[in-house]
This record gives sequence, C-alpha cells and structure tokens, in this order.
Amino acid sequence: MTRNRNNRKSLGIEPIVAAILLIVITVVAAVLLYMWFSGYLSATTSKVSSMATPEQFQVVAASLSVSKGLTAYVQNTGSVTVTITGVYLLNATNGNLICQVPITATSITPGSTVAITNSTSFASSCGVTPGTSYELLFVTSSGTKYATSVVASS
Repeated sequence: MTRNRNNRKSLGIEPIVAAILLIVITVVAAVLLYMWFSGYLSATTSKVSSMATPEQFQVVAASLSVSKGLTAYVQNTGSVTVTITGVYLLNATNGNLICQVPITATSITPGSTVAITNSTSFASSCGVTPGTSYELLFVTSSGTKYATSVVASS
C-alpha cells in the first residue's frame, strides 16, 4: 500500500506562517521593551538632573559689630531657590564653634541678593572682641555650607 502525500492530513501550520508569526511576536516584544526602557530612562534622567542641580550661593559682603550685630549680603548664583537657615560664628584660627547667630530663615530666589541681619546684641553674649578675625558659616536647609571671614568692629 502506497501512501499519497496529497492525501495526508495536515496537522500543523505552514512553516512560512510560523516564521511570520515568530517575527511579528519578536517585533512587538522589542517595541514594548523599547517603550518601557525609554519611559524608565526619561524618568530616571529627570530625577538625576534635579539632584545634580546643587544650591549655589555666595556671601558678597559681611560685617560683624559688637554694637550693631551681623549684616551679610548673600547672593544666589545658582538655578534653584536657596533657604539660609543658620549662621554660625566660628573661631578663625581653629574652626571651633563660638555661637549660633539667631536669624530668621531666609529664602533667596535665583539671581537675587538679600541682606541677612541680626541687630540684637548677640555679639556681646558670644564674646566677640573688636579687631578679632572670625569665620561666619552660612548653612542652607539642604545642608550646603559657605564660609567667609570677617573682622569684628566695635
């Protein structure tokens, strides 16, 4: 008994159809992976760029007087708002903390300069001596620090 190939019943799909289905499935999977990765990478990039923008500021001028207190002009040179939350008076020779200058937290928008003052006589309670060099340490709400030297006056 001889079998005829044409009479045999086909049990599977044609090899060409199978190859086309595999190609379509692969392309769809690649597009989905690309969309997922591009969304993930753009979200990650935006987070990193916001973290990579540090606070940048400088003290343009500062004066310390036993009778008048502290006057400092702080300029925001960066692109994010800076909030000065603390000013510390340090010994210029060894960097030891003498006292904290009581100030009100001050926000500085990018490109602007503000005066930070303390007209109370904190200087006498901290033991500030006229003619002595001190270090003023300005600290922001996120922990960025900037130090500048000042000579106390009477």
